[in-house]
Amino acid sequence: MKPPRFRPPIQPFIEAETAYEAADYIILGAPIDETASYRRGARFAPQAIRRESIHLETYSPRTGLFLEDLKVADVGDVEMETQSLVENLSLIEEAIRRIKEDGKTPIMLGGEHTVTLAALRALKPQVVVSLDAHLDLRDTLLGLRLSHGTFMRRAIEELEHRLLVLGCRAISREELQYAEERSERVRWIGASKGLEEVLRTLREWMEEASRVYVTIDMDVLDPSEAPAVGNPAPEGWSTSTLLDLLAEILDHRVVGVDVVEVAPHYDSGGTSLLAAYIVLELLCLLERGRQAY
Repeated sequence: MKPPRFRPPIQPFIEAETAYEAADYIILGAPIDETASYRRGARFAPQAIRRESIHLETYSPRTGLFLEDLKVADVGDVEMETQSLVENLSLIEEAIRRIKEDGKTPIMLGGEHTVTLAALRALKPQVVVSLDAHLDLRDTLLGLRLSHGTFMRRAIEELEHRLLVLGCRAISREELQYAEERSERVRWIGASKGLEEVLRTLREWMEEASRVYVTIDMDVLDPSEAPAVGNPAPEGWSTSTLLDLLAEILDHRVVGVDVVEVAPHYDSGGTSLLAAYIVLELLCLLERGRQAY
């Protein structure tokens, strides 16, 4: 397969203009929505998130940092050269592997949630923390064994990482049984649980890990805050709760982060703007966590 190429962004993410060689954090887009089961359009999210980011201020009240003080590069979207999901995931995987080999941390903008599988293959974390309304542990979805609703099961089968899903509330019987049978490897906590319980479980699962990957499906948030997502589910978290949890998670052990499943055409830009704000905050939280190490 040809080495991955990047399509330069029309509008880079705000203040992400450090040269690649000097950057610590690399923003890249993964514009795929080939297996969408409800709302399509996530392939347009990377550019929509970048476009909305220019309306943000760069100060992070949670950390006291300004985004421009971080070394962030936006390399654009991985260029998809085929109609094959498998081949396109391989291109994303290779792009992230090169970022890793260059000693930098990838921050991926999806795309449907299937793109996370490419990152996990490249980075091979010990623990995956998924902030998601869904478990994504089905064996098949609409006849597909590889899709946005099955990719995490494929990842566990292939990579044998531990999985902690936080904020979920849309769960099939099949997924619940799968998780219960693998309770040493898979744990989930619903969005209705209190923050203290979530934090206690999170600390337990991260305690001995040295390589953690964090994936943020925007449907973890309540549809009243983030309506333009691929598969919205009622009774989700608030943005403040999500960021409070990210402040606990993001430290020197995190090898990569993604934000996925924005379907930007289903509102007037608010969900894309919110995703951009979350990216800004997670970058600053990650930098603070690393500075404290």
